[in-house]
Amino acid sequence: MSHKRNLKTEQAAPKEAEADWAHAHWPLGKDSHEINTTEFEWAVMRFFSAFERSCLQLSITAGSEDLSFQELVLLHVVAMQHHAQTSHSIARQLNRDDIQNLQYALRKLEKRKLITKSGSDRSKTAHYSITSQGRNTVDLYAKIRSQLLTGRTELVNEIDEKLQKATQLLSVLTGIYDDVARVAATYSPIQGENMAVAYSNE
Repeated sequence: MSHKRNLKTEQAAPKEAEADWAHAHWPLGKDSHEINTTEFEWAVMRFFSAFERSCLQLSITAGSEDLSFQELVLLHVVAMQHHAQTSHSIARQLNRDDIQNLQYALRKLEKRKLITKSGSDRSKTAHYSITSQGRNTVDLYAKIRSQLLTGRTELVNEIDEKLQKATQLLSVLTGIYDDVARVAATYSPIQGENMAVAYSNE
């Protein structure tokens, strides 16, 4: 039995008033909720770009200019735990499913002697731990980050409460967006005549 579904069988929720003049031509902003959702998505993407730039510059300042953003993130994830971690455990923490790319970056960190891999040759599961060199790299990064970043963010009024609420909201939305990806994967791709049918049902 096929699990594929057709979009036209889904009942659309009632729409609110049309978008204002500033968003009238947005394909992803046909009512106030869609506009707010799209604005949020844009804000997340802009924040991520700023976050990546700041992380890389802090890493350069800490003397690790050869690390990519992905390698830097993985190094800190490995350093966060007191026990060795598998690539699948690390991927779960980062909500990633590209295990091969993650393992490649881990091998590069191992080659730089920032992390170490343990496990017998017969075992298919490798465990990764931080090395003393890796710990020194993380500690120096954390010290510079404390001076340049959290020394400024703490000036924002009620910042800790706001960060907690933002973290909770993003966690909930992460679950929703992941669910959307799973549900969308059950639909047959819309092509040709099906495209016209989908638009006619709006």
